[in-house]
Formats: sequence, C-alpha cells, structure tokens
Amino acid sequence: MDRHTSFITAPFITTPFLRHISQKILLSTTLFISASSLFSPLAQAEPNTARVISAGAAITEIINALGAEQQLIAVDVTSKTLVADNMPKVGYHRQLSAESLIALAPTRIIGSDEMGPPKTLTLLKQSGIEVDIVNGGETVSDLLHRIDQVAALTQHSQQAQQLKQTITTTVKTIKQNNSHQTQPKKVLFLMIHDGRPISVAGKNTTADSIITLAGAINPAAAVVANYKPVSTEAILQMQPDIILLSNRTTASIKDMAQLIKKMPVLEATPAAKNNAIAVIDGTALIGGLGIHSINEAMRLNHILYPQS
Repeated sequence: MDRHTSFITAPFITTPFLRHISQKILLSTTLFISASSLFSPLAQAEPNTARVISAGAAITEIINALGAEQQLIAVDVTSKTLVADNMPKVGYHRQLSAESLIALAPTRIIGSDEMGPPKTLTLLKQSGIEVDIVNGGETVSDLLHRIDQVAALTQHSQQAQQLKQTITTTVKTIKQNNSHQTQPKKVLFLMIHDGRPISVAGKNTTADSIITLAGAINPAAAVVANYKPVSTEAILQMQPDIILLSNRTTASIKDMAQLIKKMPVLEATPAAKNNAIAVIDGTALIGGLGIHSINEAMRLNHILYPQS
C-alpha cells in the first residue's frame, strides 16, 4: 500500500487499512460517555460554597460529569479543553506553584498521585487548604472508586450512581463486542518526545488498559511495565498489527513513512506493511483510567472490530 496516503482526522486518525469503517465510528458516538450527555441532566446541583482547583483532566471530567463544575475556580493545563476559556489555569499538575494556587483562595485542591511536587503540596496544607489525592489507578474499578471519592469531596454522591451506571453499561457494550473476536489484534502504543528515547506503553499504564479494554493485545505488556524504551529485537518480536500514537505525536509525525524514518525497525512489522496507525487523545492517558479513556477504548474497539 502507499505509505504516503493522507489520513482521515477524527478522534482517531486512521489509515487506508482502517478507513473503510471510519464513517461507522462517527455514527456510533452515541454509545460513548460524552461530556454533553452527562453535564446537562446533572448540572442542576445546588450551589456550593466550596472553591475547588482540579489538578488533572481525569479529575476535572468527573467533576463536570457529576454536575459539580460550579465549584471549580481553576484547573491545571491538562483540563483546559474541559472548562471555559476564562477559567484560570494553574500550570501542569506535576509542577504546581504554591504561590499561584494560594492566591486564588481555594478551599480544596483535588488531584491524583501524579500531583506535585511534594514541596508545593506541603505549603498548600500549611496554608490551610485541603489537599485531596484521589485514586489514579488504571482499571475500571479504580475509575469507579475515584468517582465515589470526587463525589464525596464535592457532595455529589447521589449523582455518582448515575455516572457509574453509565460507565458500567459502556464497558459491558465493549466487552460484548469483544466476545465475538477469535483473533485479537496486537496494538502497540509509542510515546515519542523530541530529545528522548522512544518508549512503549507496558503494563500498569492507562494506554495498556485502553488497548486491553478495546479487545486487543498489548505486546509490550509482557516485556516492560510503565513507559520505557525497548530494544530493536523486542519490537521485532512484538510484531504489532497497529501502531497507536497520541495526537500530540501526530502533530509532527504525519504518516507511517515519517514514523519509519524515526523508528526504522517498524518497517518489518504488519503495522507498517498495512500502513496501520491509529491515534488516541493524549488527555485520555493522564491521571489514570478516566471517563475519556473509556470513550477512547470504545472508539478503538470499533476501529479494530467493526460491527456488521
């Protein structure tokens, strides 16, 4: 196949190998846990005097979905697409500044165990601000537990039951589709940053959870944990059917030809031979498995295994 063929841009960027089903993916979005479908019925919560800063997209999307967004006074930059443009942004959730957060006079800051640095969190606590670190795990159970935690902190526990039911139903739908697959595809996620070695997503990563939930096999999970570089020999043994990239990566790497130029070993894989690249929204990988992660797993599932 022609490796220079243009990709289709959607929440996933698909290659000619996958393009024949792209229209169906767009039509199936009603199955997803969408922001618009969750915010409207739950946004009628009573006003609350809490002043909350959310440090992480996975936290902010839960706050929004619970209808507790009126408590937000600021978010970190990973949440910028989840709030109004005029909402203050306090930097990256791993590199927060105590001074800038204290100046906003929050009553509480909610984040995952990725929030930091520790010195900043100590200064916030000393200033009388509640610092709440919620579950940042990589499983659906972790996500459901995190929803309960955020709901308790924002006093929206009643709304949490509806949200958890929606997530459970979506996961069940994905698994039902997976039950018909006899030959699961191998999907390898590559993390590519300029100036750093290329890493793969091994076990204990959100990328691995999304791939597995979508009914695929992550060949890197048997080799490494977390995001780590691997040898050329290891990549060759993995023989991925599809390469999964974040949308940040595809801003500079547009097609398989450019990817192979950066990582020549991929040329000897089925993914390269079939020109098979899919793209995931990078915000779905931050702070553990989140609502958006479930959405992306659903999209990947429909790309891999389209329904007749």
